[in-house]
Amino acid sequence: MTRTKRSWGSDRTAADTAYAAAFDRLFVQGRDAVLSGTHYRDTPPVDGGRWGMSVVFIPDPDSVSRLAAVTAEVMGLAGPGHWPTGAPEAVHFTVRAIEVHRRDVPAGDPLAGRCAAALDRAATECRPVRFRLGGVTLTPSGVMVCAFPVDGAADEFADRLGAELGSDGWFEDSYHRDIWYATLVHFTDEVRDGQGLVDWVARRRKLQLGEATIDRADLLRFQHNGRQPVRVGLDHTRLGGVTRRVPGAEARTECPPATTSVPRSASRSAVDHPCADATADGHRGQVASPAIHQPS
Repeated sequence: MTRTKRSWGSDRTAADTAYAAAFDRLFVQGRDAVLSGTHYRDTPPVDGGRWGMSVVFIPDPDSVSRLAAVTAEVMGLAGPGHWPTGAPEAVHFTVRAIEVHRRDVPAGDPLAGRCAAALDRAATECRPVRFRLGGVTLTPSGVMVCAFPVDGAADEFADRLGAELGSDGWFEDSYHRDIWYATLVHFTDEVRDGQGLVDWVARRRKLQLGEATIDRADLLRFQHNGRQPVRVGLDHTRLGGVTRRVPGAEARTECPPATTSVPRSASRSAVDHPCADATADGHRGQVASPAIHQPS
């Protein structure tokens, strides 16, 4: 997986403008899809499909509350049958999808164990993450909140995680991620008020929703609860002072905040991505038709 390298120099405004252009392009694609009725319709996860084991960031409680409120507004326009994935039990920012969906990831699963260890090692080199939540946008598969990294911490962690996963990171090796986001609503059916939704999002493209602070990364899978896919935790690691909790093992703290920076290797494209929650959105590019390549 590659992630687009951003400049953290003096011209931050120019860097943010260039970054925001990806969300602008998604809005145009999403508007056209919603108004023509050709938007992607998600379906419950199945073995071998989207929403596989992934590493994600879960926002802080205050951010979760704000995003849940925005999600409720979107649902009022989209209609009750869509998935409110901005709800507290589902919301997340995908770092990396690990594999396709498996209905069951048993205790002691070898891949999950190796990924948890990679997560642990990656965190020793990284710091807590901060995102400025700067607006919402429409995509051909849903509505997302746009996350602007405050510094290089999120990308550094994504790069370090990829390096530590080694061959276990094969699933996203060919994907390019260039934006961070959380999908608040996944479309599953007709949009009840397409023009109303387009206009609502257009008025909130620059809506400021505060800063999300994240001090841990989670390894998880997704499970459909009868309403929508929700997170099922497998392990987590604190950033800047590692605390891992594994079933049957005691939590442990290992390292002081990292002071070194790891060069970024990657980038990602939102709509092209494969499976995290679908790929956990996998946005950052063109919308792919096969379900396995839709974002989550």
